[in-house]
Amino acid sequence: MKVSFANFPEAITFGETPADAYKYGKEALILALDGKTNFPGPAKLRNNVEIDSQKYDDVFQLPFEVSKSEIKGSVKYETVKKNTTIPKYLADEAAKRNINFSQILTEALKEKLEV
Repeated sequence: MKVSFANFPEAITFGETPADAYKYGKEALILALDGKTNFPGPAKLRNNVEIDSQKYDDVFQLPFEVSKSEIKGSVKYETVKKNTTIPKYLADEAAKRNINFSQILTEALKEKLEV
């Protein structure tokens, strides 16, 4: 069974049973939503969907609901190592205070990029 989303054409998956199709559909939707900040409104279920019986045995629509915590909890964020240069006095002061440079840079970038 093919699963696709009108608002997210990149989210396409398949399942052998309706339960599998729902499970994999939700996973595909979560991946499509990852990193996005502007979301379209929910798609409305359509009435009187025409089915090409030559192509499909069954077509049905199911609502999918995904929370922000599900998106953050299921997607693994890959990290990359970046080399940067800062003034020595800042590096010395940060070392005295046990400041995590990666955490500070990540927080600053998120704020600057508004993500």
